[in-house]
Amino acid sequence: MKIKIFLIVILNTIVLSAQSLITLDTGTILEIGAGADVCAGSITGSGQIIGSGTICGNPTDVETEDQISLPKDFALAQNYPNPFNPSTIIEYQLPKVSNVSLKVYDILGNEIVTLVNENKEAGNYEVEFNASRISSGIYFYKLQADNKTFIKKMSVIK
Repeated sequence: MKIKIFLIVILNTIVLSAQSLITLDTGTILEIGAGADVCAGSITGSGQIIGSGTICGNPTDVETEDQISLPKDFALAQNYPNPFNPSTIIEYQLPKVSNVSLKVYDILGNEIVTLVNENKEAGNYEVEFNASRISSGIYFYKLQADNKTFIKKMSVIK
């Protein structure tokens, strides 16, 4: 669930009483637009607060934008470790919601496995690839997201 607070210049502050409590459940994102203020006696929960507005209160249990750094560009990192046996980590980042495809191919271009094929929110991701069922050799992994394609090479050594 994503809550957006965008206020016009006439009303740019939400002030709740000093005793008020804002609780954000897991997966809830409170997005505070530019020029908006959210003030409460306490802000808690396991959700996230993002945006360029001002937060007053005591958001001790909530991740804020300072703690969450959304990527500015699409990127695919080199897997690590590389070479590897039997598993490796592949990291990628998305600056916006995107339909993501992450696949592994052999040296001949044959698809070995699809690691990700779904719509993802903006953020940083990592996927573990277990190569225990394939032979030693050079493989490629390809990330496709938002009409962008990235390809990296990895080595399996058994």
